[in-house]
Amino acid sequence: MRTSVLDLGSNSFHVLVADLDGHHLSPVMRQREMLHLGRVVARHGTIPPEHRTAAVATVAHLTGLARRVGAQEHLAVATSALRDADNGPAVIDALSEAAGTDVRILDGRTEARLAYLGVRAAVAVRSEPVLVLDLGGGSLEFAVGVGDRVVWSASTRLGASRLSALVTRDPVRKRDVRVLTERVDEEIDPLVDVLRSHHPGTTVAVGGTVRALARIAAVDEAVWLPATLNQLRVSRAELDHLRDDLVARDLDGRLDVPGMKEQRADHLHVAAIVLTRVLERLGIAQVTVSDWGLREGILLDAHGVTGPPGADDLRSREVERMRLSFVPDDPHPAHVAHLAAQVFDGTRSIHGRAERDRGLLEHAAHLHAVGESLALRRQQQHGAYLVENAELRGFDPAELALLATLVRFHPSRGIDRRFPPYASLSAADQERTRHLLAILQIADGLDRAHDQAVTDVTVKLDAATVELHLDGDGLHVTTDELARRTRLFERTFDVTVHVHDQAGG
Repeated sequence: MRTSVLDLGSNSFHVLVADLDGHHLSPVMRQREMLHLGRVVARHGTIPPEHRTAAVATVAHLTGLARRVGAQEHLAVATSALRDADNGPAVIDALSEAAGTDVRILDGRTEARLAYLGVRAAVAVRSEPVLVLDLGGGSLEFAVGVGDRVVWSASTRLGASRLSALVTRDPVRKRDVRVLTERVDEEIDPLVDVLRSHHPGTTVAVGGTVRALARIAAVDEAVWLPATLNQLRVSRAELDHLRDDLVARDLDGRLDVPGMKEQRADHLHVAAIVLTRVLERLGIAQVTVSDWGLREGILLDAHGVTGPPGADDLRSREVERMRLSFVPDDPHPAHVAHLAAQVFDGTRSIHGRAERDRGLLEHAAHLHAVGESLALRRQQQHGAYLVENAELRGFDPAELALLATLVRFHPSRGIDRRFPPYASLSAADQERTRHLLAILQIADGLDRAHDQAVTDVTVKLDAATVELHLDGDGLHVTTDELARRTRLFERTFDVTVHVHDQAGG
C-alpha cells in the first residue's frame, strides 16, 4: 500500500511517501520545508500566530503533494517543538485539519524507538548492541537496541534549533560555546554511566543535521560520493575539525563551506557543538550515518514490520530489489554469480580475499547487466550510473564505489583509474576491486552466450597455472573471446589460465 507520513519536526516539516511490499520499503517521494519551530518555541514558549499560519499552510501543501502521487493511507506525527509549546494542542488541532488525519504527538521514548527501527532497516549492523543518536531540531534521542528490541532509551532537550536560541553573536563567541557545552553536560550527565554500561558495538547517528555535517566532512575528503551517504563512517576527529571551522565563521562564511546547504547554515555549527560534545562524553570515536530514521520507522511500525534483517540479508534483499527492477526475467546475472563464486573459492590461495569479498563479488555479478535495461550500447556505463544512484541499503560508500566499478568495467580490458568511484577508493580497496573484477570477467565470459551451457566450473591449481574444468553442454564462446576474458586474471595474479571444456573434448 502506498502510504504517506508527515513528520512535523522542530527544524522542518517532512513528508515521505513510500510503497511497502512485505518487508521492503520503497520511497516514492520526499519533500521538506524548513520552519525552525524549535527555535521559535525556545524563545517564546509558544507558537505565535504568524508561525502557526505558516505551519498550517505547509502541512496543507505537503499533504497535497502526497495525494497527488497516489498515497492511500496518511499518517502524521509531531515531535519536540509541538510537544513543548504552550499552545501545542490548539496548533495540533489546526494541523490535523490541514492534514486530513489526526496528528499524533510522539513522546521522546517512542520517537527514539521508531528512529531505531528505521536505522536497523537501512544499516547493515555487524556488532551489537547498537546505539542510535537521533539529533533533531528540538531534541536528541538515544536508543540502545539488540535486533528489533530497544533495551534502553532516553530523550533530551538538545535539539539544534532549540539550542541555537542560546547563541547571541555570529560568529559564535567563546562564551556561547561554553554555555552550549554546559547545557549538553547538564542533559547527559545522568545518562553517561548507563549508556556506557550497555557497551554499544556500533553507534549510528541519524537526522538531517547529522547527514548535513557528514556530507560536508565527506566533501572535504572525497573524490566521489554516491547519491546517499548511508553507512558512511565519520570519525570524531573529523567532526571536531569541522566544528572548529564552522564556529569560527559567520553566516556568510558558513555558506561558503563546500557542501553547505543554505537552509542549514544558520544552525549547523550549533549541531556540531552538540554532537561532538556528546561523542566526547560517551567516549565514542566514530559514528555511522543512517539515511533512514524516524519517518521510515513510523511506516515500518504501522505495517507491523519490526524485525530488522541481518547484515547479509539486508544487502542481498537490496541487490535483488534492484535486479528485479531492471532485469527481472534474465537468468544470466544469477548464473554469473554462481560461476564467480566457484572461481573465487577455487582460487582463494591466489587472491587471498575474505568471505565478505566473495559476497561483494556475487552482488556485482547480480547487478552487472542492469544497464541493458536502458540500452545495449554503453550498457556498462548505464549500469554503473544506476548502481551509484539506486540508494542500495546496507552498503557503505566505499562498497558502492567498488560495485559501480565492477559493473562499469566488467567487459573491459581493465579499470580506468580516473573513474571517480574507483579513484575515491583507498589503495587497499582498489586492489580488492581489481582482484574481484578479474574473477567477474572470467565468470561472465563463461556465460557469454547467456545460455547457461556451462553449469559449473572446477578449479585446479598447479604452480603458476590455473586449470578451469567446465561442466555442462559445452562452451559457446570463441577461443579469442575466452582468452580476452581470462587475460585480466592472468595479468593481475601473474598466472596462466587454461580452460578445459569437458563437453567440447
